Amino acid sequence: MKQKENKEKNEKCEKKFISLLSDTTFKHFFKIEDYKEFFNTIIRPYTNMDISEFRLYDPEFNSGNKKRDYRLDIVLESDKVDLIILIEMNQFPSEEIKYRNRLYLYAALAKSLNSGENVKKKKIIQINLNKEKNPYISKGSYSVMDINTHKEIKDFKIHEVYLENYKGIRYNGDNKEEAYLSLFTANSYEELREIAGDDKEAIKIVDELERLGLDDKFGLAYDNEIMQKKMINTARNWGYDDGAKAKEIEIAKNLLNKGVSIDLVSESTGLSIEELEELNKEA
Repeated sequence: MKQKENKEKNEKCEKKFISLLSDTTFKHFFKIEDYKEFFNTIIRPYTNMDISEFRLYDPEFNSGNKKRDYRLDIVLESDKVDLIILIEMNQFPSEEIKYRNRLYLYAALAKSLNSGENVKKKKIIQINLNKEKNPYISKGSYSVMDINTHKEIKDFKIHEVYLENYKGIRYNGDNKEEAYLSLFTANSYEELREIAGDDKEAIKIVDELERLGLDDKFGLAYDNEIMQKKMINTARNWGYDDGAKAKEIEIAKNLLNKGVSIDLVSESTGLSIEELEELNKEA
């Protein structure tokens, strides 16, 4: 009887559409073991390893504020592999967003250096899931070259995924990765189910998204993230600085404290040599 009442109540509620392309959504799913295989299918092509051993790590540590914690960057770490995976969910991609993503990558690289005599670096892989279409490629992988030696800097790799290139793809029994990426482009539960077809992992994701659409607490955290991203984009469009300069300075300090040369820090952050020399004096 109670189940029937709950069903009727849910049917009367307005179901919010919850997109898979959200930090809030990603973190919810990744913390549940039952959904790991779905994300493993998406991420494994860039890591060449099973990521089931990786854990979700909040770089700023949990604040106790659930809404804020959901908005922290997505960082995956493992105790078994010297690798950090950064995943950026770019619902509103722009040149500023892409630049900010690079800053996060450099910050993660600096924080991965252990102090002491035996300095040990971890490799960083950044995966950017961009809600935009690219006329030439659906995926792109990039490394960074030292401007003086022309040698590849092998400490990190950047992978760009252009999700709108996958829009319209439906699961056909032989295209899991492409269909899973297509799910990120959906704008309704009906479209999600069309994409998922009869794939069990995808159906589990869609079922849970529909359940979350009726969860007021989750919906509040989700709306909070979307609103914040829209406000930041609006500020950028109006020419306001959303704190990018402060982030550059923070990253530069980390790199300088680890002994990275001023020239390389300047190339990485965009700060001038003069600005970096001033930071060195303050240290």
